Amino acid sequence: MHAVSLSLGRADDEEGMAFTPPVECPICRDVLELDRTLEDHLVGNHSHAEVARHLACSHEGTGTKPVSN
Repeated sequence: MHAVSLSLGRADDEEGMAFTPPVECPICRDVLELDRTLEDHLVGNHSHAEVARHLACSHEGTGTKPVSN
């Protein structure tokens, strides 16, 4: 057997958090399981219309304009 050591402190050159916080769906506010991606959740749990509506609302709310010609 090999010995394993764990360090719970931050290293001097380490930036930010030591773990990634859970992902929350911006549509239904469900917190996703650690093994799920937001893309998988959106495809499996929301219709195209729901995702498009959310994207359009968030885009219009920021006043962002498209850059296409």
